[in-house]
Amino acid sequence: MKILFTFPGQGGQRPGMLAALPDREAILTQARAVLGDEVDTLDSADALQHTRAVQLCLLIAGVAWARELQRQGVDPQMVSGLSIGAFPAAVIAGALDFASALRLVALRGDLMEQAYPEGYGLTAIMGLTRPRLRR
Repeated sequence: MKILFTFPGQGGQRPGMLAALPDREAILTQARAVLGDEVDTLDSADALQHTRAVQLCLLIAGVAWARELQRQGVDPQMVSGLSIGAFPAAVIAGALDFASALRLVALRGDLMEQAYPEGYGLTAIMGLTRPRLRR
């Protein structure tokens, strides 16, 4: 049987998502070496209002959980990632080292926020009125 690790795009984030990572201190130490102390607040509710923090959290969490599966002897023959998920997929595939992925994802998030500082979000919503959607 072949094993595929797949990594999500934005939408799966939640406050505190970095708190229960396997081998948490090791991966956060690696992330801190690139990003500094920003790592300690990336998964706060306020920080997750910004795409940069969301993308970094998804990268860190994706790599941490995939490495945990590998430590348990589950190795993928294939990886895939949707949007930001392509970065942890590349790390696990050995195509990109974790530090480089952190730098690229931070830059990607910064550029996306500069391009769309506000007013971005879901592509389409059907069947709801604007007032109901705002609730």
